[in-house]
Amino acid sequence: MKLNKSIFLSFLLAAALCFSVLCTGEHASAASSIYVNDSQNVLSGDLSSAYVVGDKGTVSVTGGAYAITGSGVEQIGQTAAPNIPSGDPDGTTVSVSQQTVRVGLYYYYSSSRNTALSSASLENKAGSGYQFGYYDSSRTFIALGSTDVTTLTMVPNVNTAVNGGTVGCYHIKLPNAYADFGSAKYAASQYSEGFPAYINGTYYAMIGNYQSAAETNNARTSMGIAGEIFTGSSRCVAVTKTGTTKILFEFDCGTNANLAVHPVNNSGKAITWFKGYAYYGDFEYFRYTSDKLTVINIVNIEDYVKGVIPYEMSSSFPLEALKAQALCARSYFATNVGRYSAYGFDLTADTYSQVYRGTNSANSTTDAAVDATQGEYVTYNGAVCSTLYFSSDGGGTEDSENVFTTAYPYLRGVLDPFENDITQSQTSYKSWSYEFTGAQLASKLASSGYSGGAVVSVTPEYSDTNNVIKITFADANGVSKTLTKTSCYSALGLPSIHYTVTQSATGFVINGGGWGHNVGMSQWGAYSMAKNYGLNYRQIIRYYFTGVNISQGIVA
Repeated sequence: MKLNKSIFLSFLLAAALCFSVLCTGEHASAASSIYVNDSQNVLSGDLSSAYVVGDKGTVSVTGGAYAITGSGVEQIGQTAAPNIPSGDPDGTTVSVSQQTVRVGLYYYYSSSRNTALSSASLENKAGSGYQFGYYDSSRTFIALGSTDVTTLTMVPNVNTAVNGGTVGCYHIKLPNAYADFGSAKYAASQYSEGFPAYINGTYYAMIGNYQSAAETNNARTSMGIAGEIFTGSSRCVAVTKTGTTKILFEFDCGTNANLAVHPVNNSGKAITWFKGYAYYGDFEYFRYTSDKLTVINIVNIEDYVKGVIPYEMSSSFPLEALKAQALCARSYFATNVGRYSAYGFDLTADTYSQVYRGTNSANSTTDAAVDATQGEYVTYNGAVCSTLYFSSDGGGTEDSENVFTTAYPYLRGVLDPFENDITQSQTSYKSWSYEFTGAQLASKLASSGYSGGAVVSVTPEYSDTNNVIKITFADANGVSKTLTKTSCYSALGLPSIHYTVTQSATGFVINGGGWGHNVGMSQWGAYSMAKNYGLNYRQIIRYYFTGVNISQGIVA
């Protein structure tokens, strides 16, 4: 563009700021202060937001002008090239406390988070039966007995309707105690409805399943058996053959231990069907509260990560992006071991932790991503990091304390030019727009404590990475409400904190991009770094997590 030669660039930059704001009405994104002419003129945004004015009043983003900044000489209107970290191994190690994961598949946490089951069925997909037992405090499986039956249904110690009838919670307990499972099973087999049981560390033989003490007593009398009427504690669980009411085993050690079921496969790794998903590892059952079962999958960390990746990142993503996701998933577990210990597990299988659904959606690429990074964790100063991640950031991640509470040195916001190469067809959250009237904003803000009338002004405050970290709404009478942290997007129902606000004739237009909390690793950014720039997983991790190492875990 031809410029009026008598106009100096420094003057134009200051004038352009006024022109762009007054003529467009847009709130420019905030960044580190860039002073134009003197300390009284501040360019709001980075150099890419600068304009020049031609001799006929035309306005254009500058393309050939340069300016000196704290980082050196930059071309105005261009984004500085990102600093790409090293992709080499660093040879560090880190101590980890646990490599066996306890995942709450169905569980009780609160009245609003209660997915516990009335009964729970298993089918050994690639194996030949099961072992019964329990896990000790070191997460070691202790075997008690076994069965060749491949389809099991676990029921709590209440009368439970199953396919085939109702499993009663009352039994006849024969008077003798037995030294082992085989002896108890043999004694029980002398009766058509007999089964072995393990009660508080001792083996017994039981007969029948009845729905009341009176019914049990009648059966005992009619059979002439010298046994006692027995029903277990609230933690007691019975194992039945699926589709029948036949009990195969009963376990009751109160709160000292829970029933564990270990799938057996003599020719490889067992895979078990549970509620439509196939899982590696073992299963544990107990009643935390009410009459329903908490179901836990107990699985090796690497198999756990293989069940997370396809559900938290598309299995079609490039291998290096999947490797980065594997490190995030593995590190997330390491920093959350025992988080839900009061409820019997470490993590949940839903979005309250990481989505985990076993092997169904895993493929050779996702499994390869886990195998290639086996035992690797993201660390900072010798400790495993809390590796948060999200779908996309719209152009910049954010400092952890600006979104959540704690300031982590490795969760620092970074500008993210890599998402520029992602298209709207790949993710609909590449860019988005919402329009609200002042009354609609007032209604949305009511649940956040706003008590004013229709909103007439909106004032966002931005971080250095152009995310909204504080936003104030006010009505015509000066009644205002200020939102910070996650409320900057959640209170308005927006996908992310990366947006601008423009006042329109009818209200306010919010234009933005990204989906998620913007702290940690952008999954679509990782995709682009791997797909479009050929960067490896170490570079991806080190870009999104400041100053970190990629360390081999050693069990302490």
